Formats: sequence, structure tokens, C-alpha cells
Amino acid sequence: MRRRVFLAGAAVTGLAGLAAQSGSTAAAASRPVRPAAGTSAQAVTRAAAAQTGWRLMPVPAAAPASRLLSVSAASADLAWAVGEQGVPEQGTGGSPLALRWDGTAWSHTDVGHLGLNGSLRAVSGISPGAAWAVGEDRDGADRLLRWDGSTWRQVRYPGDGDPATVLTWVAADGDGRAWVTGRHEGQPKLLRFDGSKWTWTPPIPGATSPDAPWRVRVSPSGSVHTVGWDLARWDEGAASRGSWTVLPPLTGIRLGVNDLLPTAPDDLWAVGAAFGVGGPPGKPPSVVLAHFDGTEWTHVTGDTLPFKIGSLNAITGGGTGTGGVGGGPGLVGGWDFWDDSSAHYLRRTGTEWAGERGAADGVDAYVRDVASIPGTGTSTGTGTGTGTNTRTGTSTSSTGAHGGAWSVGHTRNVPAAEVRFRIERYG
Repeated sequence: MRRRVFLAGAAVTGLAGLAAQSGSTAAAASRPVRPAAGTSAQAVTRAAAAQTGWRLMPVPAAAPASRLLSVSAASADLAWAVGEQGVPEQGTGGSPLALRWDGTAWSHTDVGHLGLNGSLRAVSGISPGAAWAVGEDRDGADRLLRWDGSTWRQVRYPGDGDPATVLTWVAADGDGRAWVTGRHEGQPKLLRFDGSKWTWTPPIPGATSPDAPWRVRVSPSGSVHTVGWDLARWDEGAASRGSWTVLPPLTGIRLGVNDLLPTAPDDLWAVGAAFGVGGPPGKPPSVVLAHFDGTEWTHVTGDTLPFKIGSLNAITGGGTGTGGVGGGPGLVGGWDFWDDSSAHYLRRTGTEWAGERGAADGVDAYVRDVASIPGTGTSTGTGTGTGTNTRTGTSTSSTGAHGGAWSVGHTRNVPAAEVRFRIERYG
């Protein structure tokens, strides 16, 4: 169905005034799917597992105006999703929402003991006792949380007492490290965890904005990429020293990059949206999909994409390595302006991108994040390639894998009280 009104809240993260910081950017989610009376959640899950393609998952009830912003999978039997619920009409953030998948069902994880008055922006986990989350607290400084296997605990970090310190996104690596995008001492930086302590990197050199980047991604080789007003790569060096490399900007009129998938230094994929020149109020953006070969960016033209108008919000790999990056570019989640009656995904097989529709449940769908499920990839593509994680020695493969994946987001934008979070699963 065609969206009659395009709200600024549904714009790309960068162009919407750093929505990742406020947790109030995009604006749509899906009503929770609940089992029929007398049907157990386990039975529903088993029945859903017999289906193919994308399917809506049963989810626990939440307060009205709820949405999920981030999802991360450690295995087929373990995943986390975070966001907010009870968001007021003005979209300034509600209360935290944190869910966990145990292989059978999604359930709430308690965060009430943390006294957090705000939302959880991002989550990343690699094992039952190693997951990280970042959140906004309107009563103080941003929070850094760690899942200890049974509950969320607050973790202290340099600058956590300063309300001017901002944490926006988190990515955990397979070797026990973790990285958080943020702003500290008035400059965009990375907060890094070496397995024992948290420290800040130097600021991104020549940053065009003091705002914090809104995403962070770790490549199979261990380099860390930030997504914001500037695209940059942090390379860790000896004795915990490292250096920044600022990447060439992705050009376009009023263009913003929402997410980045680094598979190698000369192989990056970026997704986002561009509003172009002027236009009437409510003009929707066009989708952006581009590839970086180590020297320059090349746009995938709209004529070759399944849909052109809307926004591409998140990208994940094929599911064969930690965080899905080992499988090459596999899946993109976004918002189709002309038909958001179900989620619209882009799937890469070999050298082509094809459209793929999610489950329809009678409401508009908006995807905020996607995550591959490690270990679930099966080789179905025509493109092949192998590599090695230079830090861990782990062999990776880029076979065009179509592994399992999670997708999170929410339904329509307005009225706020009708927004509901939704979770879909592929495979």
C-alpha cells in the first residue's frame, strides 16, 4: 500500500538528526503475533519452524507504542533484541525493552532493577554470558550494560558520569572484544573493550560533525568501521595502539548511510537513503545501496533494485561467521514507500540483488535491524571465495550463503499508541 504521509521520523538515521541517539527515528512496527487460545508457545514455534521463508514470530506482550531497534544472534538457540515501549506521542523515548530468544520462544529480560528512564539503542552478543547493550537514560548519562547469563548489569566506563557522553551502538567480536560508537569530550570516538577494561580511542580525525556515529561494525580481519556523518575505519595496532582511516564519502544529494557491512578492506557495502533536490513536504527518499572496492564507491542503480523509493536501514552477512560477516553480503532490510504491507528485503545470491517479502499481517511494516544467525548458512549462490580472520585464524567463506536471519522493527508511525514491535525470522 502507498504511504500517504512520509514523516521525518522515518528518514534515514543521519538525516533525521541522529535518530540512533534518541531512539525515535523510524516509525513503524508490527503487532505482536500471539498464539491462539489453548496453543502453547512451543507448539506455535514448532509449527512455524516447519514453514519456509520469512515468518512472524510469537512475542511477549509489551506496553503500547513499542518498537525494537536492534537484534543480535549468537547461535540458533540464542539471540537478543532491544528497543523501547510506552513511547509518548512526541517520540522522545519510552522505557527500555529487552528480549531474549532461548531457541524456543522470545521472552522479556528484566531491566527494571537498573532504573533506566529511556530506551535501549543497540545490542550485540556472542555467547550465553557475553552480550552488551547501550541505552539512553534521560535522567543522566548513557548506560553500558552487560548480560551475565541471567540478567543485565550496568558496567562502568570512562565518562559514564557525564551527561554529555553519548553511546549509540555496540558490536562484540568473537575474541572477547567489544566496540561502542559514541561522543566523548565533545568529539566522535570509539569506546573499546580489550577483554578487561574500556578505553576511548582518539577522535575521528577531521570529523565533519561532533555528533556520535550511529553504528559500528567489525570486519572478519578485525578492523572496526564507524557509520555516521563520516565513514571511518579503526585499525588496532600493537600495545593497544591504533589508527584511523577516513573513507571517501558516499556522494549524493542529502544522502545518509544507515549501515555498513565490511567483509574485507576492499569490500564494503553501504545502505541508506537520499532525499535528492528539494521537493514538496513529505517527499520520500530513494534507497541507497553502494559498494566500496578499496578505492571508490559504486552505486547500485535504482533500475536494478527491487524497489527504489524508501530506505535501506540494515545489512548483515550470510551467516557463516561471527556476526554473519564471514558469509559476504547476504541480506538487507528496509522500508518500501510504495508497498509496506509487508517488510521488503534484498537478498544477494552470487552477483545479483533480488527482492524478498516478509510476512504480511495486515499492518504496515518497518525494518530497523537484521542479524544473521551464525552457523546456519548453506551454500546456494554462484559467487565463491574464502578468507581468514587474521587475528583468530578462523577460516571464512563467501559462498553466497542463505543462512537463517532475524529481523526486528515495528508497525506504522502514527498514532503512536498503535505502534507495535515485530520480529520476523528467516529459515
